[in-house]
Amino acid sequence: FLAIIGFTSCNKWLEIDPKDQVVDENLFEDYRGFRNALNGIYTSLATSELYGRELSWGLASVLGQDYMAGEGDYTYQAAQRYNYEYASLKSRLATMWSTAYNIIANCNKLIEEIEKKDTSFFPQGAMEKNLILGEALAIRGFMHFDLVRLFAPAPVTGNNSPYIPYFTSYPSKFEKKLPTGEILKLSIADLLRAKDLVAENDTLINVTFGLTRVDNRYRTNGNAKGGEFFTYRGIRMNYVAVCGLLARMYMYAGDMPKAREYALYIYDTYVVKKRWYSFTYEWDAPDYVKLYDDLLLAFYDKNLLDHISDYKSSAGATFVLKGVSAMFEERDDATDYRSKLIQYLSNKPYSKRWYNTNDSYQNVKEQYPLIPVLRMSEMYYILSETYFDESPAEAKKYMKLIRSARSATRDVNEEDIMTELVWEGKKEYLTEGQVFYMFKRLNQNILSGTQEIEMGSKFIIPTPDNENVY
Repeated sequence: FLAIIGFTSCNKWLEIDPKDQVVDENLFEDYRGFRNALNGIYTSLATSELYGRELSWGLASVLGQDYMAGEGDYTYQAAQRYNYEYASLKSRLATMWSTAYNIIANCNKLIEEIEKKDTSFFPQGAMEKNLILGEALAIRGFMHFDLVRLFAPAPVTGNNSPYIPYFTSYPSKFEKKLPTGEILKLSIADLLRAKDLVAENDTLINVTFGLTRVDNRYRTNGNAKGGEFFTYRGIRMNYVAVCGLLARMYMYAGDMPKAREYALYIYDTYVVKKRWYSFTYEWDAPDYVKLYDDLLLAFYDKNLLDHISDYKSSAGATFVLKGVSAMFEERDDATDYRSKLIQYLSNKPYSKRWYNTNDSYQNVKEQYPLIPVLRMSEMYYILSETYFDESPAEAKKYMKLIRSARSATRDVNEEDIMTELVWEGKKEYLTEGQVFYMFKRLNQNILSGTQEIEMGSKFIIPTPDNENVY
């Protein structure tokens, strides 16, 4: 089914709510139908079944051992023990699976329909057609990538058995399962094509409305060529985000030269040369609850805090953080301002990233609806890791740059870079859902505080019993 948004709201797409999912044969008879269909896909990505909860501060963070034992409902408590056979956890995983593949189906329908259209169909011609097509392809590749990170073994294990299917057509009732390596190749191919398609809008025509300073990425501006639909690039599959996701995908695949190539391109182009991406500094940290200066990609839900509050109330959960002292004081990183993103209530630590701090500043309020997906800091970590074997000094350079930007003043020894990368990941991605994937990619036991949890097959979440969702 195709999730769509009403035509009358196409220019206010950040403020709209999804209508019921319907099939509308006339949807793509007007150019606005393509815009609305794409907006509906982004809305679905931000729901609680995916990045609005489960793949950010919810299930993915529970799997990464970000929270103390007993936090969340019984489903999350089972997930923290990696008891994937627990009935309610199996049900929630099945819902995540079906929601993700539904989004992929939406992308495939949009791709199929837009490829039939001549560029003259769209008010902005080829630029508009390519942008919508590119974003749909990027979402399709990205969604398959996160599915393979959840439900299949990491490439480092050498397991070449088939686990999940890759869907590229609509409708499609069945596709055979593929090994992790094949899924990654297809995801990367979609992102490579997407990169070239979104480039004209993001690097030439409307460059100032997405890839420059933070207030352009998350606010509208009526001066964009084509209007409001071509703004808010920080919460869309923009050119820099696609390049960054390619770096992440190549890194997961174990292709370090390609991962470095894309990470270095972003660093050289958008940090060194253009200085368009920066980092929040220590004195600003209390006002930047999600450190959105360096976000390359975020999803958006204007009611996110309400949804989080409702879930916590229903589950009777507060989500107390685990191992805060081990991340900061015990590693002599008390100066690290990421510690300021943790608030203490009754001497218990909580992440500010998902709380209403009652701060009225504009730059705080506009961060509340954001769901971080990809950060510039990840590019520094990729560069540090990919240089480690051949040039420890170069690896240390990038590690020092990101730690200095976060006010972590302790010096780092070259031989300890890989250990530092793990602890940096735990701090940087705390409650954002990426810690589990980091340990899985490295095939390392997960650090729960300072204790190790032996993972092995626990890294592989079983696919749903009824996986044929079409």
